[in-house]
Amino acid sequence: MRFTHTLRFRLIVLSVLCTAVVSLAGNLSLYGYLNDIINQRAAHIDEIYLSTLQSQLNTYLTDLNDLAVLCASDSTVSRSLNASKAEAIDAQERLDAYLATSPVQNYIDVLSVVNDEGLIVSATAQTFGELHDYDAIRAQPLYRQAVERGADRQMGVVDSIHSSARALAMIRPIQGLGSRPGQGYLYVELNLELLDRALEPYTELNPLFVAEASGELVTARPAEVPDDFTAGELTDGDCMIGGRLYEVRSEPLSMGGLRLYHCVLQTELDQEGIHILYTVIAVVALSLLLALCLSVLFSAYFSRPISRLNDRLRRIAANDFSFDPAIEKPQDELGQIGRTVNEMSMSIQHLLRETEEMYNQRRNIEIDLLQSQVNPHFLYNTLDSIRWMAVIQKNPGIANITRSLSNLLKNIAKGTQDKIPLREELGLLEDYIAIQSVRYLETFTFENRVPEELYDCRIVKLTLQPLVENAIFHGIEPTGECGTITLTGRAEGGDLYLCVEDDGAGIEPERLAGILTTERKRSGSSMNGIGIANVHKRLQLIYGRQYGLKVESEPGKYTRVTVHLPKEV
Repeated sequence: MRFTHTLRFRLIVLSVLCTAVVSLAGNLSLYGYLNDIINQRAAHIDEIYLSTLQSQLNTYLTDLNDLAVLCASDSTVSRSLNASKAEAIDAQERLDAYLATSPVQNYIDVLSVVNDEGLIVSATAQTFGELHDYDAIRAQPLYRQAVERGADRQMGVVDSIHSSARALAMIRPIQGLGSRPGQGYLYVELNLELLDRALEPYTELNPLFVAEASGELVTARPAEVPDDFTAGELTDGDCMIGGRLYEVRSEPLSMGGLRLYHCVLQTELDQEGIHILYTVIAVVALSLLLALCLSVLFSAYFSRPISRLNDRLRRIAANDFSFDPAIEKPQDELGQIGRTVNEMSMSIQHLLRETEEMYNQRRNIEIDLLQSQVNPHFLYNTLDSIRWMAVIQKNPGIANITRSLSNLLKNIAKGTQDKIPLREELGLLEDYIAIQSVRYLETFTFENRVPEELYDCRIVKLTLQPLVENAIFHGIEPTGECGTITLTGRAEGGDLYLCVEDDGAGIEPERLAGILTTERKRSGSSMNGIGIANVHKRLQLIYGRQYGLKVESEPGKYTRVTVHLPKEV
């Protein structure tokens, strides 16, 4: 037989293909997921980074605007427009004072007040007025626009009046007390070096610049950007700059129509993704190699005997423990395994029979022990004698309680019959309550609300008495007050529900959780030694695990024990 037609070859090919498909699908999904995470994190970091720079630059612009507002609205500055020399000196001192307190004072190149009558008042603290300043300011297109439009504020990037460098200029009309509209204007120049220094720590990583609305750069041109580059055609997203693809993000600044641009080279964004892809490819290759090796090593063990053994084990799992001679035919280790499996199945079958017999014996023994713990006949014979003595001596209380105790003991001692009609169980309960009523005079009251149509239903003997006993000793008695014990019953479908409820002390949650699994040591006042956990276990032994007791309680309010039985008549 050709190797390509063997089961071993098919197992090798199938294993490798399955591993390849699973590895590729899983690792490619992982690659896509991690790549998305990296891109999202990078975008989020860029967004924070850009927002931080935007906030910093807006702060500088706001400081510039605040300085201009203070100077233009000062009454001393507005009085200087009257061309009085003394008032001009006072105005200059005010301008110097405002400039000295401004956060951007080191970058203010010009701070001057001018009017159409030839007046110019310049701050001297950080700037130096020159003779041609008046004509230079009036020649600025921004100044002419402010005069013609009468706007509250004009702002833009202009050629500095003191140098060939570019500056951010602001012109505001003087609006102090006593000034007239258009009487004079405040001219402020901010050195753009302030913006360059703000961007300088970050430009080493990616191109970062500020541009006007026209697209002209107002900060230093990054090395990656061509000399003829303008930002006029840039939009947020992927854009080509200098022949390379960048992801562009921009944020507007608060004044002057300026916009902050941040460009990230796409190859840098993809670098981490490439590393992840290489890792994915390596993992897939190693997975395929490992799958091939393991398939070659273990495929030789797969054959028809293995399939037979597998089928046999499935039948054993389905409770079929019959002998199967087919799995013992191979004369090798697989045949020995087959013989061991047959021996195991026969042993399990024998063990199950023994377990079933032991279970039945144990159930009968436990029922007999639980129902016959008090069986000395001489006790109720003696009680009969005491009762007749009480009758002869005309003491009905002793006679009644003795009769109740005698009836209770006689019923407990009757044979091994484990199921009785509910009416007989209620009779046993009434005798028990009669005895306890004498001991706990006016401590509790008992109410039987079970419908009479349920009296013929059969119930395991001594099911209700331990529940009532528990209600008296652990529910009513600890409170020191008179309580009520209520017995109710109902039939639902094919099941019978009997409920014993008291309004006593209740049970704490930590005790309630294990009350049906852990039987506490009984007190000396117990009538028959059968506790709640024993009743629950006895009902489950007789009827099955779906039946038994359910205990509900709330400390200080109530305890409710529900007996769940199949309805038998």
